[in-house]
Amino acid sequence: MRKKNRKIKYITAVILASVLALTGCAQGVSQVTALLTNTSQSGSDAAQDTEPETVIDELSRSGIYDSEDAAVVVKKDLEAGTVQFQNITSSRRYTLSYDGTTAVYDKNDQALSMEQLKEGSVVTVRFYKPRKALAYVKENPDCTSYSNVRNYSMDLRRGTITIGDELYNISGHVVVVSDGRETDMMEVNQMDELSVWGYKNMIYGINVEKGHGYLRLQNEDYFVNGWIDVGDSVIRKVSQDMLLVVPEGTHTVTVSNRGSSATQEITFARNEEMAWDLGDVEITVVQKGTVIFTLTPATAKVFIDGREVNVSKPVEIEYGLHQMRITADGYDTVAQYIRVAEPSASVAVELEKSEEETTEESTSEKETDKETDKKTDNKDDDEEETTSKKYQSKSPDDGDEEENSVEVESSEKKSEEEDSKNSVASSTGRYKVYIDAPDGAEAYLDGSYIGITPISFNKVPGSYVVTLRKSGYQTRSYTIQIDEEEKDINYSFTDLMKLDD
Repeated sequence: MRKKNRKIKYITAVILASVLALTGCAQGVSQVTALLTNTSQSGSDAAQDTEPETVIDELSRSGIYDSEDAAVVVKKDLEAGTVQFQNITSSRRYTLSYDGTTAVYDKNDQALSMEQLKEGSVVTVRFYKPRKALAYVKENPDCTSYSNVRNYSMDLRRGTITIGDELYNISGHVVVVSDGRETDMMEVNQMDELSVWGYKNMIYGINVEKGHGYLRLQNEDYFVNGWIDVGDSVIRKVSQDMLLVVPEGTHTVTVSNRGSSATQEITFARNEEMAWDLGDVEITVVQKGTVIFTLTPATAKVFIDGREVNVSKPVEIEYGLHQMRITADGYDTVAQYIRVAEPSASVAVELEKSEEETTEESTSEKETDKETDKKTDNKDDDEEETTSKKYQSKSPDDGDEEENSVEVESSEKKSEEEDSKNSVASSTGRYKVYIDAPDGAEAYLDGSYIGITPISFNKVPGSYVVTLRKSGYQTRSYTIQIDEEEKDINYSFTDLMKLDD
């Protein structure tokens, strides 16, 4: 009996010394002292019933720790009372158990519940290694963090993400969590709303706060070659058999073509597909609105859906969404969408002088008048020739069908990408992008149907969204970024998840 008691005292003394060395705080001393007091109760019966393993177990659950780590929260299991972490340096993963004694704090030392601790966040973790018991977890105050971000852009080829004006590298072992499920960076869509955590210039954790769903149009024949607008965040030309990736939430969806339009408020759930039957939409009489343009400079030219319009007088434009492009020699081009929904409206645009023009003007002041005139004449001739090639405008007598209108280039990134994407599947190219797996899935490129996998399309550099759909399975979409290398590229995606019956 005395030997057993001496063994208990020896173990607890060693633990006390370790705690003092690790913490150096009064809290640790008081906790251990309380436990020692409880384990050394008067009376032989208490001494006989107390085993060393019981003491250690109580210590592991009392806020005492022997290890500290900087890690990312990977997964929480609230029913089992466990949390999985990933070390930000080694990327090693481990799972710790917690209970009511585990302390959880935000970066401002405000207490949190375990439910409030976000997956993907970078935290400081303290735990008792022998029992894998979580004693303390706190959002790391020194980490970089952004909440509910929409203003960002990703370059997965370079492994970077730009948030506002800041550029960050994405860790090769970044933890990405969407709706409690760990996912991949390629499944993050540009319209998703993210919370992001990192350290210095490296991102280690991402939580998709709001994701994306899917919209399928049915009986859309009348609106083909018109426009669809989902909450002003997705604008696409309507094509047959579309499957659009759309932001999660409730949005106003509008389709328009030839002066007729239809509007519906639709709620999109994450990763779920909604169908809108346009066969039930009452097609109204074609309506037109009168638009008055006020431009600076006054010599600027206006193109609506690729066709130049005479802005010296009010312009009649059919109701709906249209592409507008405004150009002028020596000025930056303006390219944007306009919506006509009223009998009369006005548009005022002031173009900004291009940087090239400003630089050339500054340089020309140092040259002779003759050289300046010569350069200006040559520049004007070149620009006039280029303009005549790019924008061969049509007169109103040429017909109103959109198929015959001239395709325009756009100075805005969004419009440039859209023009490029519209031509990917139909253009002839030497190199291909192959989607090898999963087998037998419907494949869509930026919402347009391209066939059944395995499938290929022509390789054109840029960022694209590939959507895979199969009846009875959950639809998935992936952001891919195609490089400029002169070779084919292959993608094999994971099998789609079967839906519950």
